[in-house]
Amino acid sequence: MIYPKKPRPAAAGCLLLLFLITGPAWAETVPGAGTIIDFDKTVPGAGTTVNLDEITIQAKRPEVAAPQRLSRDRVGQLGVSDAILGNLTQIPGIQLQRTALSGNENGKLRMRGFDESRLRVLKNGTPIQRDGSYGNGPVDWSTINRNSVESIQVYKGAVPAKYGNTLGGVVDITTRKPEEGVETEIKGLYGSDKTHEETLTHMGRNRFGSWFLSGGHYETDGFLRNNTVDRNHGEIDLSLTLPMNLEVGAGVCWSRYETGMPVYNRPDSPHYDGGSPDADGRELGGPGISSRLKDGFFAWGNGSMAEDENTRITAWVEKGFEKGHLRLDYLTWSQDREETYVDAANPQKVIYKRETEAEPDNWSLQAEGAITIGAHTLETGGETQSHGWGDQKITAIDPSYFNGSIDSPFFAFIKEGFKGQEDVMRYHALYLQDTVSLSDKWTLEAGVRQEWFEAKAISPDAFGFPATADTTELDESNLDPRAALAFHPWKGGAITTRVGRVHRYPTSPEYFWWYLNRSSGFFNTELCPEEASQVELAISQDMAPGFHAEIRGYHYDIDHYIASTMVPGTGTVVYNIDTVTIKGAELSLKAPLPFHLSAWGNLTWQKGDKKGDPWDTDNRLEGQIPDFPETMINLGLDYQLEERLSTRLTLSHVGKREHINGTELETLDAYTTFGASASVRLFKNEITTWRLLLAAENLFGETYEEEKGFPMPEATYSVGITASF
Repeated sequence: MIYPKKPRPAAAGCLLLLFLITGPAWAETVPGAGTIIDFDKTVPGAGTTVNLDEITIQAKRPEVAAPQRLSRDRVGQLGVSDAILGNLTQIPGIQLQRTALSGNENGKLRMRGFDESRLRVLKNGTPIQRDGSYGNGPVDWSTINRNSVESIQVYKGAVPAKYGNTLGGVVDITTRKPEEGVETEIKGLYGSDKTHEETLTHMGRNRFGSWFLSGGHYETDGFLRNNTVDRNHGEIDLSLTLPMNLEVGAGVCWSRYETGMPVYNRPDSPHYDGGSPDADGRELGGPGISSRLKDGFFAWGNGSMAEDENTRITAWVEKGFEKGHLRLDYLTWSQDREETYVDAANPQKVIYKRETEAEPDNWSLQAEGAITIGAHTLETGGETQSHGWGDQKITAIDPSYFNGSIDSPFFAFIKEGFKGQEDVMRYHALYLQDTVSLSDKWTLEAGVRQEWFEAKAISPDAFGFPATADTTELDESNLDPRAALAFHPWKGGAITTRVGRVHRYPTSPEYFWWYLNRSSGFFNTELCPEEASQVELAISQDMAPGFHAEIRGYHYDIDHYIASTMVPGTGTVVYNIDTVTIKGAELSLKAPLPFHLSAWGNLTWQKGDKKGDPWDTDNRLEGQIPDFPETMINLGLDYQLEERLSTRLTLSHVGKREHINGTELETLDAYTTFGASASVRLFKNEITTWRLLLAAENLFGETYEEEKGFPMPEATYSVGITASF
């Protein structure tokens, strides 16, 4: 919705005021806050001395519907992919839409039908999502080093009030916390498609603080034609322990990689390669040029490449109390990209090349605090974010490969590039939440979140041509309540319900294309943020040690769902669908078995309906959401023999999906894949431990597509070795 501009509090000032007011008050509320209890004492009457590490006592926070969690052993499974995405399917409701197993451009995560732009992805509680400018996608999964991950927590549905700007849920990645002493780990992998990876990790902790350093190289030929990946990455995290129970830290995460752009490879192409899988072509950048090339997707061939450099810098400070803490996090990230298109018939001939500052120094600032007073755990905090996009420069172009449209002033950016615009969007939020133990059987969580969103007017220079759209901006303010109630009627059992109201605001690509095309009046004359009401009911039961069963049912009503489509002669059009409804149920089980075995599994049933879609007026999808499987099943069997041997067998099934290709309705077939992995301890002494790692995916060679037009590989294999010192 378009609103007149109105004053708002500066979020950074609110965060500072929050700390100034609550910090001293909480310190006074908790006597002896920050005291370290020293257990390096003689135990009375024991006659012996017990030396234990220093520990800080903190109250246990009551939880309502704890997140679903993947531990380090599950996250670190071997595979030919360079991302952790494949491991997330062990959680019900997770769907992958990849064009390949490897490479940042090829990873897409969906949760209960919501794509990455509608999720919140965090690392140690801090959002790491980009804004997806120039088609680079919201999350660079390749920068998340598998070796650095300790666990992954997943919240779905009506998440607590501390999380915002999300419809589907939250993925929070927790990195490894070094233990006392020093540890070094090396790892090497080789697998199908000439895939190899080498990583080195070094970490440690002493009385002054901790450090974590990791670096590595990943390379693969890929399965599809010209879909190679060559990536280097590094990560440094440092923390310093200070008096008065203060801790400060900083970190840098960096990656640089080259990814081949998938070449159109079907029999109707004059450059068809029968030795490579049939697949569509895909541009790994934007704005797209295929519609301006005389030969379209046929024009570019092997050697066409996108090169990316990503840098993420973090800094934080935390103050611990006996019954709570205060924390402040700062994050800034940058992405630079270079795209090179070469002639399909002559790889030595460059037909187009451009350099882009996709996201220059975008940043976020986040504060949080928590304190336990009696039966209550109070949490408060806030955040502010700034998003924008940078310049795009054309460094090489051969006009003979392009049609006459590039001579139009409206497509001059194909030849000349454009300036971009930093600080386009601002998002601010404050929240307050109380989790209270009403009794031994009842726990209540109640919270409220106030959000402000602003999308500024866009300069014609950012379009690359004189924009005909009237100057405007979006200005939103919303108050979202959330609540959850947990009941423990019997031993090991829990019944939990969550309800909430949430908003999701446009990303800068959505805002850009809406702003650009709204003057055409092509059913997109206004843009509203998404607003959803969410209800969820969960029943869980723990019985024997290691046995857990859970079923969840959920329902979402979403107004003003933001969609986009490619309209011939107009380009990308962003618009609102009146109403989208998503509902479903998830069942998960985990059970111990004899002979060191354990079994686990999950089943997802989901359905989506939509009404008032101005593009799909004929209701070709019969109310369905595109690419949305009705059923998904994941099964696993684990064997664990102490530290000597662990193995895992997995089976995954994804049901059929309806897909719109232009104006045509297609059906993507269901598929089932089978995988296996093993870790064998080869050698161990007081200094070092060596392990052999083995893995196989899609063992039965199933032919399937997660994303229409891009087949996934048949059976893949990998072998690795790791040594820790």
